[in-house]
Amino acid sequence: MPLTFQGFSAWIEVDGSELPIFDVKENGKEVTCWIPSESDKNFSVKWSTGQRDTSMSGDVNIDGQPLSGKAMKAGLPQTFTSNGVLTSATTEKPFVFSRLELTDDDEYLNQVTAGLGDVQLMISHATFGLPTEHYSSCDPVGVGKVHEKSKKATGHKVGLGENKPIGHTNVLMAERHAVIVTFVFKYRPIDMLRANGIAPPEAHKKRAVPPSEIEVLDLTDDRPDSEDEEERRIKALRARFLAALPLSLPNIFLNRRSLRLLNESAGK
Repeated sequence: MPLTFQGFSAWIEVDGSELPIFDVKENGKEVTCWIPSESDKNFSVKWSTGQRDTSMSGDVNIDGQPLSGKAMKAGLPQTFTSNGVLTSATTEKPFVFSRLELTDDDEYLNQVTAGLGDVQLMISHATFGLPTEHYSSCDPVGVGKVHEKSKKATGHKVGLGENKPIGHTNVLMAERHAVIVTFVFKYRPIDMLRANGIAPPEAHKKRAVPPSEIEVLDLTDDRPDSEDEEERRIKALRARFLAALPLSLPNIFLNRRSLRLLNESAGK
């Protein structure tokens, strides 16, 4: 389920599937949620709009840094995707969740980590100019080590994968105006989200019992083949039972349904 706001929708995809969102909150023009991150997984930021009467920009900021953007010119409803950082008109480095390195070195205790752990999509009104050849030639994600006592010890950060080819892409100069909405996806390892009560606990699946471990019980009636055989079995059982009783006890009569005590005297 994506985040939504006035006709806009936004979500994060990993391996072609939309990540679940937890604890959605809306505050003015900002919509936030939590998502589970998994180390070494590439991800995409995706969003869709209704019909646009004016041009807009969709800017992706990750861990507090501007990394990517899309020109959203006036037009029909459309879905936009940001997979990574452009390094040329035909190459990009994909976004990837990475392990955050912790340290006990106090040199990092007061390090500024604003925005760490957030994937932010900001949609604004915009006007566009001429194409530019401005591309990123290095990994702009500058988060290094974080002190283990920092409140920003999020477990993960975002890095960039290896350069890969893409279709030819033009980059336009843009002037951004009023912000329409900002979507914020706060990413953390799923165990951290569960430990803090943000994500539900893992559902425990019942173990399937292999056929070899299933005890098969024969529930069919164990009846004699004929009424005569049943009568013989009852008489034989009655004889063995009475032979074991003192003569002073009442006789015991066995029929097909029950045992009955007959209060008759022994000589009667």
